[in-house]
Amino acid sequence: MQVVILAGGLGTRLRGAVPNIPKALVPLAGKPFIEHQFDLLRPHGLLDVLLCVGHRAEQIEKHLGDGTRFGFRVRYSREDPARLLGTGGALVNAIPVLEEEFLLLYGDSYLPTDYRAVCEAFRRCGTAAMMSVFRNKGKWDDSNTRIADGKVVFYSKSAGKGEADYIDYGLSAFRRDVISRYRGSASPLDLARIQTDLVAGGELAAFEVAGRFYEIGKPDGLAELDRVLCASGREQQ
Repeated sequence: MQVVILAGGLGTRLRGAVPNIPKALVPLAGKPFIEHQFDLLRPHGLLDVLLCVGHRAEQIEKHLGDGTRFGFRVRYSREDPARLLGTGGALVNAIPVLEEEFLLLYGDSYLPTDYRAVCEAFRRCGTAAMMSVFRNKGKWDDSNTRIADGKVVFYSKSAGKGEADYIDYGLSAFRRDVISRYRGSASPLDLARIQTDLVAGGELAAFEVAGRFYEIGKPDGLAELDRVLCASGREQQ
């Protein structure tokens, strides 16, 4: 299955820590972050990657090229960094190179989970899309999701205390025709709008993961994951 990575953001919260570098190339445990994401995908045979890029896209493309030296096939969907389209708009922009089904993850998320199981569950569920969720209970970030009978029944980035006990894990699966519905939508288009529309239509399946997620979008998250990856590398030596 194709994997789409949203890697076009400005990374404003990291500029003080790592100026002039896109988040995909921020160094952690001795190599750029995107390579750690590749390390998670490779064991599951997910080697076809589409990167939605914008901010400092030329740096990412120069480093990864066509992906051959990493054992991947890497393609790109570019947007103008001066007129970013939003997370949903980036997908609409990428429609010409989207496969019929694809996994989606964010360019600042490190998600150590069973990607193959996610793919298999999506193919079985029969819905237009599927969201991986984690029973967060507000621990790692604000919970924003409720699930019932295998589906997401509530999703809101602004959920109040007690409204939700799960969180969007950051790994989803979509059918391309879902994204095609939003051709011509005003930009910027947030992915959250697409997800809430899917919830309203009963079209968003839920896949519960057992382990936590990591994000490098803020300096403290970056430092935490660097410690985790460095410790893991020492244990493997």
